[in-house]
Amino acid sequence: MKKLLHIAIVVLSGLLAQAAAQGRLYEGPDDPAGDIAAERVGWMTGNRVLLYFRNTTELSDCCDLGYDVSKWPNTYQGSKMHDGICILIGARVYVEYGSTPVTDINAIQNRTDLDTLYFCQSSYREHMDMSPDGTIEWGMYPVFGYFDDLSETPAMSNRPDSWP
Repeated sequence: MKKLLHIAIVVLSGLLAQAAAQGRLYEGPDDPAGDIAAERVGWMTGNRVLLYFRNTTELSDCCDLGYDVSKWPNTYQGSKMHDGICILIGARVYVEYGSTPVTDINAIQNRTDLDTLYFCQSSYREHMDMSPDGTIEWGMYPVFGYFDDLSETPAMSNRPDSWP
C-alpha cells in the first residue's frame, strides 16, 4: 500500500510539473501571411543620426525626392548616409521526397538521402521575385497585430500610440 501511494505521488507530481511547465496560453496574434497593406515607415533619431526605415527590412530610400533618406548629422544640411540597405534572413532547410521538411536533428545528422535547400528572404524596392503571372511580388511583408493598425509607423518604443 505504501509503495502504491509513493507511485501515485510520483506520477501525480510528474503530471503537475508537466502542466505547470506549459505556462499560460498564447494570447498573441495568430500570425497570418504578411500583408503589403501592413507596410509602415518610421524615423529613428539618436547620436545626430536620422535613420529612415520600413518594417519590410529596408533602411533608407534613394529614389524618392523627399526626406526619405538616412542622414548625418540630423540637420537640414546633413549628408545622405547610404543609398539603401535591406536585411537578409537566411536558413538551411533539409527536405525529403522533394518537398517534405525534416526537422529532427538526429535524422539530419544520420541520413544521407536528404536534399538541402538554402533560403534567403528580404523585401527591397527593386529586383524582387515575382509570381509567374507578374501580379504578386514575393517578399517579406509585415503581419498585422504587431503595431497599431491606425498608426502610420511601425511599433516604436518611444511612441506608445504605435503599439498594438
